[in-house]
Amino acid sequence: MILKGWKDIANYLGCGVRTVQRWEKLGMPVRRPTAGERSAVMALTEELAAWLKRRPPADDFDSSDAVTSQSRHFHHQILLADGDEALLITLGARLSDEGYDIRTARDGFEALAVMREGAPDLLVSDLRMPNMSGFELLSVVRRRFPAVAVIAYCGEFTPAGNPSLLCDKVIVKGRNSNFELLDAIRDLLSQSPLRTQPAKIFAAPAWIPHSTNGYFVLTCYDCLRSFSILTRDGIIGEDAVAKCFYCGVDLNYHIDDSVLPIQDALKELILHSQNDMASSLGGVRGTASDPETHKSSRPRKKS
Repeated sequence: MILKGWKDIANYLGCGVRTVQRWEKLGMPVRRPTAGERSAVMALTEELAAWLKRRPPADDFDSSDAVTSQSRHFHHQILLADGDEALLITLGARLSDEGYDIRTARDGFEALAVMREGAPDLLVSDLRMPNMSGFELLSVVRRRFPAVAVIAYCGEFTPAGNPSLLCDKVIVKGRNSNFELLDAIRDLLSQSPLRTQPAKIFAAPAWIPHSTNGYFVLTCYDCLRSFSILTRDGIIGEDAVAKCFYCGVDLNYHIDDSVLPIQDALKELILHSQNDMASSLGGVRGTASDPETHKSSRPRKKS
């Protein structure tokens, strides 16, 4: 990973910017793109990690800038993507207190722009965001940055199957979800990096909106894009097949009704949709085939 600028290098080393600038005199591996731009500094984390293992000469070392154990510790970088700015501030502050280097983004486009400067160790993303949704963001991240650990931190969708195609963990927003999220972050970062390539999936992950407003969300295990299907066309509790809206691949999926907190509402919604469709079709057929209706609608001849 490439660090750009004194601030990023200072965050990586866990110390102040002025301290890092003094360390340059001790042989810190930094590069300047041009001699005239004193502020343009680049560094590779691998070279910095190797440099930290070598203790600077004692006669050139400033005791006021002594390297503490904290500054020698690698600070994992976490990217938070959520449309709720208040949540970004409070959650970012909480994770910063835990010693993590935090970056934030308000939608998927902004998150990808941040990741162009360097991939984080872990991404925490909401699924419903403006401009580019979390579903789209996570599909891009899994394709282009497969080693990045991903947590879906959502409050409006429930996984109804294995969501591992898009994310490594799912945390549902709630009163005590921050504690659960922190535990999940520690667990995933202890295993990082998780993978070099996306795992092969044979069942499309399914997501259910909490609002039960008539659709499911499926993620294609071929092109990794997410799309919605109408609830009345979905099947609960059985193996089913749906065609990807984007690439046309037939997707196998299974919506496990045993884990759905809103399964009764979904079944009621499906039944209601089917009854509405049946009554509409019945009304049309009855109008077309009922001779009494046509008889009463004919104008009477004048005598």
